[in-house]
Amino acid sequence: MAQTEKQIENDILDYLSTVPNCFCWKNQNIGVFDPKAKVFRKNHSKHQMKGISDILGVINGMMVAIEIKKPKTEVAAKTYPTRAQKDFLAKVRDNGGHGLVARSVADVEEFLLLMGSQND
Repeated sequence: MAQTEKQIENDILDYLSTVPNCFCWKNQNIGVFDPKAKVFRKNHSKHQMKGISDILGVINGMMVAIEIKKPKTEVAAKTYPTRAQKDFLAKVRDNGGHGLVARSVADVEEFLLLMGSQND
């Protein structure tokens, strides 16, 4: 059985916790639960952005954004980033940060190797 996005995300965060000079966290981009109405209430601030990546952080002084998706072998819309997620990653890159769509810890390991070679 394939891993869920949550399992992949947890594996990646566990891996990142072992990487030197890495400060990363799960970005909560979901509304606050209203127990009385039994719904999630979204933040409607004009500063709230759509498509913010699942994991944000700083590695070796560089901003990093990681969007987690299921492996492409699964046939589902959840295997591809939305337009808003692609736009967010592009904004991160356009402003000097690093962003990627990760489907496994191996994707992040490879990304960090490439990121390190760009900083040499």
